[in-house]
Amino acid sequence: MIMDRLQCLVFSFYREDPLLERILEPLHSSRMQRQMGVIHIDCLDAEHLKKISYLIPYIREPFALLGFGRQIILRAGDLNKLIYPIHMSSHSTFC
Repeated sequence: MIMDRLQCLVFSFYREDPLLERILEPLHSSRMQRQMGVIHIDCLDAEHLKKISYLIPYIREPFALLGFGRQIILRAGDLNKLIYPIHMSSHSTFC
């Protein structure tokens, strides 16, 4: 299994939590790239896009902490794109 750098960043962020690594498993089947402050996540199909959309809070957190982009865009073929802002969550407990 080959992960791109952005996937590695997300999985490295949660490396201490085996449960979250399993929850994030659908991310392995996606392709992530960053262009001009936007993280694009290419999904396999509508069902995969739905699974990834539930993971956005976990995907967003490491990018927000690093100031690594303005938004995340999920896309799958000709389906409508889903756009999520990247910002620090108000419930984050990181110092």
